[in-house]
Amino acid sequence: MQESLAAAASKIGHRLKDADVLLILSTIPVLVLFALAPETFELSWAGFGKLGRGGLFFVLFFLAFEVLDFRKVAHMKRTRIRKAITCVLFAAALFYFGGVGIDQALVNYVYATGKMVGAAGAVSNSWLMSTDYMILTAYILGLTITMFTLRSIRAVITPIVLSLGMLVFYLLDAFFPYGEIGSLQFWANFIVGGVGLLAKLFRLPIYGFENYLTIKGTKGVFTLVVYWPSVGVQSMIIYSLVMIVVLVKLEAPLRRKLAYAAVGVTGTISLNVLRIFTIAYYGYAYATSGQQLDAFHNSIGEILFPIWIVIFLVIVLQVEDALAKRAEARKEEDSLESTR
Repeated sequence: MQESLAAAASKIGHRLKDADVLLILSTIPVLVLFALAPETFELSWAGFGKLGRGGLFFVLFFLAFEVLDFRKVAHMKRTRIRKAITCVLFAAALFYFGGVGIDQALVNYVYATGKMVGAAGAVSNSWLMSTDYMILTAYILGLTITMFTLRSIRAVITPIVLSLGMLVFYLLDAFFPYGEIGSLQFWANFIVGGVGLLAKLFRLPIYGFENYLTIKGTKGVFTLVVYWPSVGVQSMIIYSLVMIVVLVKLEAPLRRKLAYAAVGVTGTISLNVLRIFTIAYYGYAYATSGQQLDAFHNSIGEILFPIWIVIFLVIVLQVEDALAKRAEARKEEDSLESTR
């Protein structure tokens, strides 16, 4: 019995690659937080009493996506100093993610730190979320550099871009809430304009002007003041960047990469317009109060963006795989013809 268990453990150890260790160590602290506070893992932007930590899982998803290739070439640097630093990083990540899951004093300390540096995000939870992504980004970077090399960052760049993007936008929302950033607010106004055009196309009494949506619903009139965080501008930009990073690493001709990128970005923007239009239509057809409309807005959340990006990337990979097989088949046919 002991010999069979040892043999099984040996097989598992043999199959486990160095890059897999990076993924496992990166995942454990987030899973601990999920086990301690699962209610904070909504797939939505932080606000309205929610935290929306579901985005942390998508960082780990893209890390797993990158590890599929990285595990083929990754070789861990197994020195005592590197092992010690890895242990310290792991303990620090566990302390933070475990702490904010069960220790309200640590959460209050994070909020107090935000107030000290001038963040206005204590109400919207943006400062706390920015701290989550700050720790996760630093942790993945630290593990990658310590366990492998500085150049290895390029092998796991996609989750780092995603995590950094979320960090930057949560910091912007914490320090410049509502519509204070004109360049981002422009995108919100653009989305509202798109919703207004769709409503006009379907002859619905939904009107968009600048960052105002006026909905003449069947059960009341609602006026929504729209700011960039509430229309998914941050997710639209972040996931477009992630998609472009993945496509750049794809082995395909430049023209095809540009075509994929154009379709992906256009689809992401269109999805955002459709999402806000769906919320506006709900206000027109079903909502009886502003609170009910807000609840629907929160429930539809940001989940559509990562689902769309994953589906898009799967389709791209399948298309590239089919094209590669077709090219290989043509080569075989040409070689057979040349031998005749």
